[in-house]
Amino acid sequence: MLDWYSLQGQLPLLDDDHLSRMEQDLSAPVVARLLGLFLEDGRTQGEALRQAFIAQDVQQIARWCHSLTSACGSYGALRCQYLSEKLEQSCQQGDADLVAEQYAAWQAALDATLQNVDARLNETR
Repeated sequence: MLDWYSLQGQLPLLDDDHLSRMEQDLSAPVVARLLGLFLEDGRTQGEALRQAFIAQDVQQIARWCHSLTSACGSYGALRCQYLSEKLEQSCQQGDADLVAEQYAAWQAALDATLQNVDARLNETR
């Protein structure tokens, strides 16, 4: 069985099929606007989660992760969605070492995902 770290590395930052279905259902301009909102929210929520991590407030980390799991899933940000879910679970279990390890992986995934979204938006402009 794969561990969480190995599995997260196999997940795409953004699921292109998911985004294509969104464009078919909503149109490319609408999806571009939604991705712009996701980019802004991702930065804001990412900073809030970072502050909670610095404060070692595992309850707040878990709350932010719960919110981020849903948001990431809505846009097909599969790696961040998976890591948010795992990080929330680790917070609930009180495993400080695993929280730190998963937070680092989540932060790297969020940064890469937001860069990917930004690049995608710049292509459409």
